[in-house]
Amino acid sequence: MKNEELLKVIERAAETGAEELDLSNKGLTELSPAIGILFRLKYLILHGNKLTSLPPEIGQLLQLELIDLSNNELSWLPKEFSNLIHLEALELGDNKFALCPPQIGELTDLRILSLGVSGRPAHSTSGNQLSDLPAELSKLKNLVELDLMKNRLVKLPAVVCQMRSLQTLYLDRNNLNELPAEIANLSNLTALYLRSNHLNALPRELSTLTKLRALTLSDNPLPIPPEIIIRTNEPQVIITYYLQHVRGQKKALNEAKVLVVGQSAVGKTSLVKGLVKGEFDRHENKTEGINIEPWLLPVGGEQVKLNVWDFGGQEIMHATHQFFLTKRSLYLLVIDARQDEDENRLEYWLKIIQSFGGDSPVVIVGNKIDQQPLDLDRRGLMAKYRNIRGFAETSCFDGRGLEELRVIIKGEVGKLEHIHDQLLATWFTVKTRLEEMREDYIPYSEYVRLCGEESIDDGLSQRTLIGFLHDLGVVLNFQDDPRFEDTNVLNPEWVTGGVYRILNSFELFQTKGVLDRPMLEQILDPRRYPKDKHLFIMDMMRKFELCFDFEGARDERFLIPDLLSKEEPFTGEWGGSLVFQYHYNVLPSSIISRFIVRTHPFIHQNTLWRTGVVLAYEKNRALVKADLEDKKVFIRVGGPEHTRRALLAVIRSNFDSIHKTIPGLVADEKVPLPERTSVVVDYRHLLTLEELGEASFIPEGMSERVNVKRLLDGVEPENSRREQRWRQRAEEPPVETLAASSPARAEVKDAAALAALSKVKEQLDSNSGRYAKRILLFCFCAWCVAWLALAGLIYRLGWDVMEPWTYLIGTGVPILTYLYFAFTQQEVSPAAIYQHIVERRRRQLYRSNGFDAEEYERLARPSS
Repeated sequence: MKNEELLKVIERAAETGAEELDLSNKGLTELSPAIGILFRLKYLILHGNKLTSLPPEIGQLLQLELIDLSNNELSWLPKEFSNLIHLEALELGDNKFALCPPQIGELTDLRILSLGVSGRPAHSTSGNQLSDLPAELSKLKNLVELDLMKNRLVKLPAVVCQMRSLQTLYLDRNNLNELPAEIANLSNLTALYLRSNHLNALPRELSTLTKLRALTLSDNPLPIPPEIIIRTNEPQVIITYYLQHVRGQKKALNEAKVLVVGQSAVGKTSLVKGLVKGEFDRHENKTEGINIEPWLLPVGGEQVKLNVWDFGGQEIMHATHQFFLTKRSLYLLVIDARQDEDENRLEYWLKIIQSFGGDSPVVIVGNKIDQQPLDLDRRGLMAKYRNIRGFAETSCFDGRGLEELRVIIKGEVGKLEHIHDQLLATWFTVKTRLEEMREDYIPYSEYVRLCGEESIDDGLSQRTLIGFLHDLGVVLNFQDDPRFEDTNVLNPEWVTGGVYRILNSFELFQTKGVLDRPMLEQILDPRRYPKDKHLFIMDMMRKFELCFDFEGARDERFLIPDLLSKEEPFTGEWGGSLVFQYHYNVLPSSIISRFIVRTHPFIHQNTLWRTGVVLAYEKNRALVKADLEDKKVFIRVGGPEHTRRALLAVIRSNFDSIHKTIPGLVADEKVPLPERTSVVVDYRHLLTLEELGEASFIPEGMSERVNVKRLLDGVEPENSRREQRWRQRAEEPPVETLAASSPARAEVKDAAALAALSKVKEQLDSNSGRYAKRILLFCFCAWCVAWLALAGLIYRLGWDVMEPWTYLIGTGVPILTYLYFAFTQQEVSPAAIYQHIVERRRRQLYRSNGFDAEEYERLARPSS
């Protein structure tokens, strides 16, 4: 933006009495002194420019409450800056400050101070260059959030420990090698971020911060297993484990997972048996579920226990793989040497592993080389997938290559991080006892008793240990889910065996995924899955988003989308509809089936198939279908134009939630052009163009310009996009998902989640009201029948023949009905009885549809 243009913008803002001025990403190298005439300005956004200094006139903006100067080239601030005594938020991240300007200490109303990395990952560079903070900052008695990310701090500045009002402290990516005991002074601290420092010890005083709700410590040389460190929203778990670890006896874990994956019938089970037991069965049955084989292997002079997980390769089972494909693992990707890469779906599996297992190492095993040698572009694959560590060629039939594969496995296991982590000796004993138990499930109380025998008496340590063992895959535990109270510690093979037996049921293939509860008696082995555990297995499937209940048939009739017909039915005409797409790096079939489960309350006229569904909301309909081969999801929304975006927002919100559960998944949002739907534009690119002030652009494959705002408005209202940009500015870089954030930012971050939940709540509340009205209509009809019966008797027998008590029939039925409802609902007023019926039905619908009412209340509370 040129200086003349800037002056016009300032003059226009002065004329209108503007309270907000957004000059972000305008390429400004200097700020005009004319800025001083905007006396009413409260919010000034200047991030993403090239400012090296500010004019003294900035000190005339006495009404300023927020100024964002992040991602510029500032190294100092004018002394007049101290005049801004009403400033509440100051963003100075990503500049060139080697010294913190001391006049900031005069801004006594300041609540948020950012001197670290900008909250916009696209612009984040190097933070500042601070190695200390001036003592003047101790005057900031109202400061609740301080961001010092990516500076040059070797120790925590003493002045920070004097900021007793501080609630959120960002110290990621510094050079801290210790924390002072004085950190205990920060008694109001709720979030402490310490990623990527050099901490090898924690002060005991950290445990006195009882209000702490978020603590991040990843990428520090601390003796804490990653499964504990990632519990960022449970800081007391991390701190308690560390303190117990320091003073307790320890034992090396020496354990890792080897996950064997690949297509069906490539020989995975035969390979595992050949490696572990030296056995081969020509008639080996296909794996229906997951088999877990323990394998003791000498690695680096120590015995390491490998838990070898052999996964069934049938496509129907891929939906549940996501719950077991984890880090701290070595992957063996087994392919059939007789088939080409496409038939083996080699790259599909490599991308699945990247999505769920991160950078875990992969060894590609070409099996059945006794029939044909392996032919692969090894160099090309290793260049494309950096986590491939090697290739092996094997034949389980004659044993060729098995010893060479063992050598490769030993070498890769020896390189795995954390396999030699030191675990508390008592924890190790409990782990061993659980591994040796013969029961498929035990109640949590039995687990507590077992812990007590090993002197693990406090509840926090018991919960931490079971969570750790859940992450390791030793047991499954869902301690926060009341559905699993009676069987809270589970054998993973028992759970997956039951789920896979249902998914592979011939009866269910015949019924196209419709499961009636009595069918479970024929599908499940009664010796291992007694009748009283059938609903438990279905609860697990609901938890894994593999099925949903038919409306009005809770716990009696279920639909499993992965078993629906593959054929797409006729869904109607969709010309002129709002169009949106997702393009994936890999598209697991579980994404569309989980979407169907999540949105089943909106399904229109039972129109759904294995890879698609039609939804309805208010007067709009939406077609959502996946093309698994092209790795795309297509969305079309028809109906009144002014309400289409509301339904699209619900759809996008559900997809976003699913995508977040798969960290390595790449899902690009695309907007097809209305006039030429074959030309698609990246939605994020459109948002960037809008933020940069670009009104139009020429898409690839076209020669004419396209209006940016028009395309964006078709997907999302402008005010929603503005909120999204503010949310991106407020959020920290997405290294880990955090449960806590500053009060100033929480409301903006939760707005989208609240909007999505509100849509579902409105639908369920409406259903509750209709249900109560049907009850009343039924009662009214019953009363009418009673009166008609009385009239018939009078007509037939005559007044003088009937006994006097028979005259009470017409009035007695309504009275008895009223007394019944008054007794069962514990209410006297008819209006209260009606509301009680509505509320009861609402709770039932919330439970059956997985609606998180507590989360909704939490999100809605700030605005109420």
